[in-house]
Amino acid sequence: MLVARHGPRVRAFAATLVGFDTDVIDEVMQATLLVAWKKIDIFRYTGDNPAEEFVRWVCTIARFEVLGYLRDKQRRRTLAFDEAIVGELAELQEQHSDLLDARHSALRGCLKQLEPKQQEALRMRYGIGLSMSEIAARQSRTVKAATVAMCRVRKALERCIRQSLSREGIA
Repeated sequence: MLVARHGPRVRAFAATLVGFDTDVIDEVMQATLLVAWKKIDIFRYTGDNPAEEFVRWVCTIARFEVLGYLRDKQRRRTLAFDEAIVGELAELQEQHSDLLDARHSALRGCLKQLEPKQQEALRMRYGIGLSMSEIAARQSRTVKAATVAMCRVRKALERCIRQSLSREGIA
């Protein structure tokens, strides 16, 4: 249940370390969850928030899985980040995880406020990975019109997220 609830957070952590390549993230997540499952009997928590400690434990496993992936990738000579950068990114992500969680929650709320056509455009661009010309064709628009509309949606989301975080006293 904890993995299902906090999996997106661990996935976001892994994404910050591997450069948002969904295939690599999937590979790292699969390896991470397999290791976590095998080692679940050694997980112990000491604080008042076992869920948070569990997430940190799984993120630590993910960090080592990313390092292992990068070592394997380096052997094939197509390294994206070196181990020092991965370590720094992991530390930064861990330090700012609460803010990232709040931003992610605000984004979810802001996405729900968008019109269905705007939500669909975002899904095509960031969920499926379509180019702006492909999105324009599907929406029967010019590429310029689709690009301007996407820019407006991103700015609206940015404003909405900032306002949401400000209301919660987070910024």
